[in-house]
Amino acid sequence: MLRFAVHTLRLISLLFVVVCLVGRPIIAQVPAPDEATYRIAKQLNCPTCAGRNLADCPTETCAQWKAEIKAQLDMGKSAQEVLDYFQARFGPTVLQEPPKTGVTAPLWAAPVGAALVFLLAAGAVMLRAARHNPLTDVAAADPAEDPFVSALEEEVRRNG
Repeated sequence: MLRFAVHTLRLISLLFVVVCLVGRPIIAQVPAPDEATYRIAKQLNCPTCAGRNLADCPTETCAQWKAEIKAQLDMGKSAQEVLDYFQARFGPTVLQEPPKTGVTAPLWAAPVGAALVFLLAAGAVMLRAARHNPLTDVAAADPAEDPFVSALEEEVRRNG
């Protein structure tokens, strides 16, 4: 029985390796998208799918936009010029990452500012609590005055 299991395991492993090796040339034949077009499309929003970037969207509109990007790059425009063209034509919402200038600059600083305010407030609360309620030494407390100890001793005496 053990020989059968070992033989079966070897056969499955060999089959797995063969499938992986045969599949590699098939995967390699898929044409790679134009890298520059892909990088620019990754920075633009799909006009029809909310929150999806242009590079990953399969719609016809996105295919047309990607063709437009490729055409502009083929004409010699830089990536920034292509992005500027789409932003001028469709507004700043076409960009996946809004510009860090003008009106949006405070929006980029807001999370950092909020985190700093939170940390300062938490520090102030902890400092105030430490000043008003200093820690007492637990070992110095008198066990005879502790109501829990008294109740426990009383229960032990009753239950014997």
